[in-house]
Amino acid sequence: MTVDGPPPRNGDVWDIVIIGAGLGGGTLGHALSAKHRSVLFIERGPEHARHDIPFADAIDDPQQRMAAGRWPERMTVMIDGRESLVYPPLGCGAGGSSLLFAAALERFARSDLESIPGLPHPTGGWPFAWQDLCRHYDAAERLYRVMGTPDPLAEHASPAMLTPPAASEIDRDLTESFRRAGLHPYRLHVGIGYGPGCGECGGTVCPARCKRDSRLVCVEPSLAHGDTRLVSGAEVERIEADDRRATAVVYRQGETSYRVTGRVVALAAGAYRSPAILLASRSPQWPNGLGNGSDQVGRHLMFHANEWFAVWARRAASTAGPRKTIGFRDLYHHAGQRLGSIQSTGLRATVDNVQHFLQNWFDTSRLRHLRSVRRLLRLVALVAGRLFGEASIFVMIVEDFGYPDNRIVFDPGDPGRITVVYTVTDELRRRAREARRLTRRFLRGLRVVPLQTDVQLNFGHACGTCRAGHDPATSVLDGNCKVHDLDNLYVVDASFMPSSGGTNPGLTVIANALRVAEVIDARLGAREGALAAQ
Repeated sequence: MTVDGPPPRNGDVWDIVIIGAGLGGGTLGHALSAKHRSVLFIERGPEHARHDIPFADAIDDPQQRMAAGRWPERMTVMIDGRESLVYPPLGCGAGGSSLLFAAALERFARSDLESIPGLPHPTGGWPFAWQDLCRHYDAAERLYRVMGTPDPLAEHASPAMLTPPAASEIDRDLTESFRRAGLHPYRLHVGIGYGPGCGECGGTVCPARCKRDSRLVCVEPSLAHGDTRLVSGAEVERIEADDRRATAVVYRQGETSYRVTGRVVALAAGAYRSPAILLASRSPQWPNGLGNGSDQVGRHLMFHANEWFAVWARRAASTAGPRKTIGFRDLYHHAGQRLGSIQSTGLRATVDNVQHFLQNWFDTSRLRHLRSVRRLLRLVALVAGRLFGEASIFVMIVEDFGYPDNRIVFDPGDPGRITVVYTVTDELRRRAREARRLTRRFLRGLRVVPLQTDVQLNFGHACGTCRAGHDPATSVLDGNCKVHDLDNLYVVDASFMPSSGGTNPGLTVIANALRVAEVIDARLGAREGALAAQ
């Protein structure tokens, strides 16, 4: 049985129903709440994820994982024809994956959105200009109180950034070493408040409300001051629609299904779940799923290829203080090849961290079924930890390209399951090898050791599965992130991205949500004016 869900405080129909309260959905709702719109968030996870559950990543119990803000189930990943079951590095709860992210909030470069001389764009360009996004980047940095220093190589400065506290001594020494090598390091742009005793909290729920996740920045203020409500512990089953409009959202809480209505519906469930919800929303009008008339929903899945490497400082130095502090883009693109940004991770090459890298590699490798071998990785990590323990871990975020056959697969018999089919292309392997080679070459004079020999996909950076574009035959959304075939259905998570860019997607998701909020608010206002005129 399906019953009516909660009405807004000012009427029977919400101005907007937002599925997901992460960086995209939370930011969109905050912006529209500030415009006095009624907002309903529907979130699968808890309203308040717990930070005090020990070893949360190692827990298998779905309820305990969800309580700790982790995605509760393993996803099926078919990489190059090899199937694995892995926990995606996703958050679940108000705040979404920003509950767990390491809070790097970096702008995309112009070349990420459009072609520049000597570097054609892999899609021909996004359906809106990079310059149009810049003012929304400014607003996003103000809203999330981003700290950092200007990138010397950036075309557009970041006027809204706050000044960060001094980096740790070891990071200051590494920064100077990079400058001596002819590179252009800067203080990485992060959404971290650096309160007393700040541990930067990458991969964990912040206990001190210091990390600028979207629950803290957007969801809580909206609930406190706006005509806004959050329904948590609710799994969306489908979006109902007629020929032109989304008419209702159906979600399940416990054993009961509820139906709610919004003048606008926005999907922000993430690049894995948003396409799955569209594909689950089949009906006589939409036999292949909502917005899927051209069979594009779920396709063009992209990640990033992480290139991890260890760097030793020239001398022993203190690690006390901020560690996730260094970024540089000297290899963002090189000799006509798209590579990416390099960042410090805030991690040392300790036994536990090396074991984590080894296990992530093992779980999607050809050896993954040999569980006895997996237990031996601890011994390998012990040896590596002794060799690398004083090193700092850096990562290059290598751009991935979207291909139609890399996709999210929907199973009607198990609609909540995330299933990924992905082939690592030869061109990505070539660019990853080139990134490895150039890193050693450009960091001359420093001891540098790669921590991998093959492509390692970043499952936390999934994007592109409902991509925006001008042509409905090759895209799902228009330039305003509205589904081509429907008048009031939008997608505002990383699904919209036509290309993955060369750095973390978080700030771009935030800025785009602010951009789309202006579009939605104007359309709601225009409709109100038309109704008043009648």
